[in-house]
Amino acid sequence: MNNWLLFVIVGQFLNAAVVLIDRFIVTKGVVSKPIVYTFYVGLLSIFALVALPFGVTLPTTTTIFLSLGIAVSFIISIFMLYESLRTSNPSEVVPVVGGIAALSAFVSSTLIFKIALPGHFLIGFVILVMGMLLISHFKFTKHSFFFLSGAGVFFGLSTVLTKLLLTNDTFINGFFWSRIANVVVALLLLCIPGVCATIGADLDRPNKSHKTLFVIGNKMLGALAFFCILLAIKYGDVSIVNALSAVQYIFLLIFAIFFSRLMPEYFEETVHRHEFLHKSLATALIVIGFFILFI
Repeated sequence: MNNWLLFVIVGQFLNAAVVLIDRFIVTKGVVSKPIVYTFYVGLLSIFALVALPFGVTLPTTTTIFLSLGIAVSFIISIFMLYESLRTSNPSEVVPVVGGIAALSAFVSSTLIFKIALPGHFLIGFVILVMGMLLISHFKFTKHSFFFLSGAGVFFGLSTVLTKLLLTNDTFINGFFWSRIANVVVALLLLCIPGVCATIGADLDRPNKSHKTLFVIGNKMLGALAFFCILLAIKYGDVSIVNALSAVQYIFLLIFAIFFSRLMPEYFEETVHRHEFLHKSLATALIVIGFFILFI
């Protein structure tokens, strides 16, 4: 298949749309708090049950522990991402989270797989950091920077743990048990004092069916994006696919301008010319950093 590049572009376009909707969900009252949205997203992994007829077997002890490690990392990362999106704009948050996640994945790989960092890592690292510092110059407080940094670190860690799981078990087993672990960890959130009451209060709010459809629809869009990326990985060059994940940041920048003007009451973004040029330069540096790291 020669159209794998198109699958990457479409997948990252959809990923950018998903992030924009995530921002809407956590700021416009669709759910009451980011922890509630995190709980719902974790539970939606139950749809992995459709994979049962395709060769799922009982997990080994290694698969169980790795799946739980992936799930804990994933749940923490999406909570911290949603918390960041609640207070900052997607075109600023996601490039920083993505850059930190890439660096976290590289460092975690060296520690877990004993793989030496590539020779061009330092150059890519410096350019990525420059881009992230330029983006963060806008309005990141210590509070928001803590959450987006944590999101990036745990996203990167979950990626490396997933790779480790898939080297120790079959793809279908790794996929299924890591998704079921997401459900388990999401349910464990109910044991945290105050979280159970918060989720219960959210469930008692009006328009439950509307809210459920909104959340499920957005996650289905995310699943379609994931499918497109998988097709690109299957038929194309994995290094280029990884590098082109930075295209999502360009789409987010375009969305920031388009939707802030079309629907300013729902999508707030800073679009003054000076700040747009600032964001464009920062995004360009992050994109370049990704290409240096992955190609």
